[in-house]
Amino acid sequence: MNITIEKILEFHALFPEEKEIDISSVLKKYSRKDLVLSSNVLSHNYGRAYIPDKNNTFFSRHSEKHLKDLNNRFEHLTKISSQKIFCYCTTKTSLELMRIIFSIPINEYKNDGDIEDFEYDLFRVILQINENLMSFNSTNEQDLATLSFLNFFIMNDISGQDVRGVFIRQVQYYSILSEFIETYPACDKAKETFYKSVGITKMSDYAKTWLALVALDFEYQKKQEKGCPVIDLNRLQDVDGTLNIPVLDFLSINLNEHISYSNAEIKSRDDNVDYRIFRSRPLIKISDKKYIIYSFPILVERLYNSLFFDLKDSFKDAFNFYNKDFVEKVLFQPQVLQCLNEKITSKIYPSREMILCDDKIKEEDNQPDFYLRENDNLILFECKAIRINGELKDKSDIDELLSILKNKLYNSIENIDKSRGKKKNAERVGVTQLVQQMKMIDADTFKWDNKIPDEVAYYPVIILEDPRFVVPGLSYIINSWYKQLILQELPGQMCHPIVVTSIDILMSYSHIFKAKGFHNIFDKYFQKAVRYSDNDVTWTFGPLGDFNVFMQESYKLSPKKKLQLFEKYKNILVKQTQ
Repeated sequence: MNITIEKILEFHALFPEEKEIDISSVLKKYSRKDLVLSSNVLSHNYGRAYIPDKNNTFFSRHSEKHLKDLNNRFEHLTKISSQKIFCYCTTKTSLELMRIIFSIPINEYKNDGDIEDFEYDLFRVILQINENLMSFNSTNEQDLATLSFLNFFIMNDISGQDVRGVFIRQVQYYSILSEFIETYPACDKAKETFYKSVGITKMSDYAKTWLALVALDFEYQKKQEKGCPVIDLNRLQDVDGTLNIPVLDFLSINLNEHISYSNAEIKSRDDNVDYRIFRSRPLIKISDKKYIIYSFPILVERLYNSLFFDLKDSFKDAFNFYNKDFVEKVLFQPQVLQCLNEKITSKIYPSREMILCDDKIKEEDNQPDFYLRENDNLILFECKAIRINGELKDKSDIDELLSILKNKLYNSIENIDKSRGKKKNAERVGVTQLVQQMKMIDADTFKWDNKIPDEVAYYPVIILEDPRFVVPGLSYIINSWYKQLILQELPGQMCHPIVVTSIDILMSYSHIFKAKGFHNIFDKYFQKAVRYSDNDVTWTFGPLGDFNVFMQESYKLSPKKKLQLFEKYKNILVKQTQ
């Protein structure tokens, strides 16, 4: 795996003699509409933007009076840094700019700034935003794996995404969730509440509009036009009625809306922490029947990722219901059945019949989410749909993030509802669940397979619903917890490292798992990610080992295959919306 580290240009790198600028004060000199449209151009036409770049120049003739000073500064920076090109804006930069723009009440915009200063001021604001975004908090010195996880999870969950890949995953997950919502009796209240709040009568109205928006933006990018794409229903010929106005309005922020957000005051961050409002409403309504898409990655993720938050208030225990009843039993278990190599599969639990029946059987204590024996290789799966409070991502507090992660994937002592305080008894989750199951097998008390051989190898797996968590660094962190535990609880046993992966990998590579078998693929992965001792029992895990990256690199999908997958899932969604 090759990782390229790219430093983003910060304000004090170019303006070292100046104090930190007050971003809000600078922005208030101009009109919100001009700032919103400029931010939209940045997001769509630049994305990750560089200076110098003759094809995408930031400054126009209006900024001529500032160019000499800027050129001198860049020339000096080039000499002292040995860099010839600088990244000054990412997708996240433009999204953060948009968050600040909407946090300023509309009546505070004076619109009295000079046009000659607009681009210059905006450029300086962008660099200050970069500097603020790159500020992390920690009381401890962190290792490479932790810093890698933090960077991928916090900085690149938006900027570093393959949009076509995200589209495929959104449709994969949504097509299953929408059927679940429309057919599962326990979802009736949530379904009707969602229909009413959006102004629709069926799920396909929501999906059809989303698909039309994505198609329009893909087409815009294909043409490589400059400017700000506007969806104007007064001019657009929507003969099929795919753009449902109630859905568009449901997905929209009004141009004059105030969305409070303050880095200094935690209480005022709730509305748009981790871009919560933007993730839910990826359009801006600039006038009647006229909209803009301000962040394409945010729009693509909206179909499935935000739907849980639309529905959760209608369930008594939404997180548990979603995790168990949907993600584990509907999204994960049927999918893992598609990956089984029948020649070497000796035992599975739950059985195929139990998984596919309409009436789901209640899970017993300590039962694995899925158990598979391939000859004498025991593969134990624990499936998790975890959520991290957006405030943690905004704070970029490494220590607190690791603590929450451990609570969700190792040993749960904190309640989701903070007002309830700590749990009376710690609950096994993730790592500790897997080790408990391995101990039961070792003690012959594992009741879901009564023909386990005496000599076995353990392959524990944590499979996450959201692949944005499965990034280089996470596997090392989880295995550092796990390794200490198995040395205490199962000394001398052949316990392989935990494989950390996501459900979409099962979906995209089911043919590979089916052909080769899970343990054979895991062994191949361990050859790259793990160094075993001479006794083949103890091991050291590589800090950047990552199973999802391994699958993508070892079993590469050709551009043709990726396009076929994209078209396949687009057609699946089209059929669902007809």
